[in-house]
Amino acid sequence: MRLVAEFATAEDYLAVHEQEIAQGGLLVRGAELPPGTPLGDCTLAIRIRGAEAAHASARLAAATPGVGVMVIFPEKPAALNALAARLAGPKQKETLSLQEKMALAMSCDRELRFQFLRDPNKQLHPLVLKNPRIGLEEVVWAAKLPTINPEALKIIADHAEWGQNPSVAAALVRNPKTPVPVAVKLVPRLAISELKAIARSQGRPQIVQAAKKHLAR
Repeated sequence: MRLVAEFATAEDYLAVHEQEIAQGGLLVRGAELPPGTPLGDCTLAIRIRGAEAAHASARLAAATPGVGVMVIFPEKPAALNALAARLAGPKQKETLSLQEKMALAMSCDRELRFQFLRDPNKQLHPLVLKNPRIGLEEVVWAAKLPTINPEALKIIADHAEWGQNPSVAAALVRNPKTPVPVAVKLVPRLAISELKAIARSQGRPQIVQAAKKHLAR
């Protein structure tokens, strides 16, 4: 059995790698299994921008019609980890002080925005979101990061445009660092497929319950 996980950008893959693959599994969204397919070994292929980038052995764990197929990795997926390391690129040498980074955050280019959003100093994260050049694709990526400052996640949720976007809302609700009251407020903005997936998940109880309640309406 072969499954394909599609990613529009390298940044999308890096976010999912950090949030799911590095934790031992992956929900291949939109994938379906033929009726009667047994849950067992499979091959997971990763495609980025339509091109196959890596593949790894995995095990089928569950399938939810209309949502996707969950796979787990019995062993560390070396090829997928190597892909993430390659896409992330070499770690840049620290040459800027915190004050210099903070001054740059609100006007820097795309490359530095991605770097600053992953910076261990969480003071930078909200400042990057005030950069007028930041695009929606970057915001979706930031909303998926489990290492980002929770205050930055709240800024994204409260934004007049970003907070209404279904992809942004789904990323925030799934992010374990999003404050629970913020995530619960976003639940009604999710697509039905996302609501069903969250309602069946082992996520934070308040959010799972909110998804179930909304589906029952």
